Amino acid sequence: MFRQIVKTTLGGLLLLSSSVYGAVAYLSIEKDGLVGKFHSHDSTEQRIGVLVLGGSEGGLPEKLAQPIIDAGHPTLALAYFKSTGLPQELEKIPLEYFTTAKSWLQSQRNVVPDKLIVVGWSKGAEAALLLATRDPQISKVVAIAPSSVVWAGILKDWQKVPASSWTERGKALPHVPFKPSGPVNGLRDLYTQSLSNRTDANQADIPVTLIHAQVTLMSGEKDTIWPAPQMAETICNKMNAKRAGRCEHLYYEGLDHLLNYQFIEKDTDMNQLFISKLSGDF
Repeated sequence: MFRQIVKTTLGGLLLLSSSVYGAVAYLSIEKDGLVGKFHSHDSTEQRIGVLVLGGSEGGLPEKLAQPIIDAGHPTLALAYFKSTGLPQELEKIPLEYFTTAKSWLQSQRNVVPDKLIVVGWSKGAEAALLLATRDPQISKVVAIAPSSVVWAGILKDWQKVPASSWTERGKALPHVPFKPSGPVNGLRDLYTQSLSNRTDANQADIPVTLIHAQVTLMSGEKDTIWPAPQMAETICNKMNAKRAGRCEHLYYEGLDHLLNYQFIEKDTDMNQLFISKLSGDF
């Protein structure tokens, strides 16, 4: 397993504008079957499209997409809940929805039609890894604060018991429910206890050994949401046992769930490292 510890201190297709990055367009459920914001690029050469998935904040993941757009990649920031025409809570989201987004992105002018890069953070990282287990055209995944398992969904009312976060072919994917065995001290403790109390016979594991993509995982020591460093280690151990060098884990001491957003700060060393993981052939 390759682990690098990084020390740190603290309606339809609607054309909106054009810029140095190319055209900007919105997609709607009514006309496109998707909710997203697409940034094309001005280059005449084909480039691999980047599908960007946010986390439990919902809506368009524009904050995560911006550094990728700035680097010149054709980028689709995709909403998958909490947006007009979509589920309002993160529960039972069909994986087929993401496949529709992939097909749309790959059909765009000057976008490579048979490869895809997926970038996600938190629940979007969970989704990105799931998609990569099912689609060999996904050539790279960059997952910030990833999960090694399918989790229960996230509902506004914590007194309700959520179903799986994701479905496929109309059926809920096996998932790890929230199941603490004692007093809970914050979200990370809830997720950690739930991992320890699993009774699903590992059926909720994301089958990462099926992934063909090159995978980069980024996690922070001070993650208070869920045990992303532990889960990232699990993912890379499994992947690299099958094929060495397929997965790398960048572990940031002193940083939180989303790495204090330092990797999206333009022209910083962490930002340049993040963008470099999207480049090159594999």
